[in-house]
Amino acid sequence: MKRAFLYYSASLFVLYIFSLITLYEKRPAQFGWTFLLFLGFGLASEAIGFWINSNIKPQVRITGGMLINVLAAVVLQDASAMLIASASVLFAGLFLVKSKRLTSYLFNVSQIGLSTFLALVIYEILKTENMITNMWLVLLTGVVYMLLNAVQSTFAVYFSGNVGILTSLKLAAKSPLLSASLMLPLAAISYLLYELVGISAIPLVFAILTAIQVGNMFRNEYEQSKLDKLKLMVKSLEMRDSYTSGHSERAAELAYRIAKTLGLSEKLCERIKMACTLHDVGKIGIPDYILGKPEKLSDSEFEIIKTHPTKSEQLLKSVKGLREEAKWVRHHHERWDGLGYPDRLAKEQIPLPSRIIAIADIYEALTSDRPYRKAYSKEEALEMIKQMSGTVLDPRVVDAFLKVIGVNHSGNGKAKERD
Repeated sequence: MKRAFLYYSASLFVLYIFSLITLYEKRPAQFGWTFLLFLGFGLASEAIGFWINSNIKPQVRITGGMLINVLAAVVLQDASAMLIASASVLFAGLFLVKSKRLTSYLFNVSQIGLSTFLALVIYEILKTENMITNMWLVLLTGVVYMLLNAVQSTFAVYFSGNVGILTSLKLAAKSPLLSASLMLPLAAISYLLYELVGISAIPLVFAILTAIQVGNMFRNEYEQSKLDKLKLMVKSLEMRDSYTSGHSERAAELAYRIAKTLGLSEKLCERIKMACTLHDVGKIGIPDYILGKPEKLSDSEFEIIKTHPTKSEQLLKSVKGLREEAKWVRHHHERWDGLGYPDRLAKEQIPLPSRIIAIADIYEALTSDRPYRKAYSKEEALEMIKQMSGTVLDPRVVDAFLKVIGVNHSGNGKAKERD
């Protein structure tokens, strides 16, 4: 798939060069003060961008580049708009993202340049003498820019991963839509300001953009701090119990490898890994005497233990970006046969990430010392996992797990594990 992405990026770059040359012949770039002003603000808009989902790869970086590029297309209406857009994203790649992949530069420069080119052409064809009408056309131009950007990104995800085209669209469109929700209205307002007060409106626009970006950055940092606190809670929980030290991290790594074997996208694999890291955070509210009890739990004590998935869900839901992961964590103790908890879901009713987390959690628990027993050997644990296939665990996920471990499987049966 990497070769397919290379061919795709190279094709876009050829189309980008052709479009740039065609536009330059009809509307040569004017390298005056207006060009330099837009170029400066284009570079600066990339510099004040920020990362979201910093714990999940691939990460998403939000910038104000879309606003500057759309305004440049509308105001300059020549080849310099494409050059500004391309120079800005090239600057971001070289000095901010610091990517070492040539294909990334080919794709990013091409997709931003082509999106700006189409925005410029659409506005040039439809513009009128009426300022208010043109303001709405700027909105339309921004939508066109965003849609082309999303389409190009969709195929980039498709050609570089193991996911279908609809999943690729969902992954690729999220970031542009998030950015456009604020940038498109601001682009229309910026156009009005430009028409009313001229080029001096551009610094004002950039000041507004900076204020929005700073606000978004602090909001993102706040959400990130809540996630970091959850991770610290998991660490604190494991420090209280030497038997479970490192359990979540080892289970998370195994869950990631199972998800990859199942052919899930890199982003989804990383999200499953994150959810598995935090899957037992709700145990922070379980009394130590229950967690560390060396004997069999009483019925009432086991009922208390069974509350930890919902407690974990509540904690994860406190972080805005982990709402889906919270649901996965809630269901990681459901069983394939419907006899699990808390909701007694069965088979495909259980989210696939929950089924993946379940097997990683069980295997890691089986192969670790516990207060009530010594660790099982790898061979014993694998045999128990095979016995759980079709009852406790999803057979397809068991097969993927055994491929990760390096074992063939054709068995079935019954077994259960306290953790």
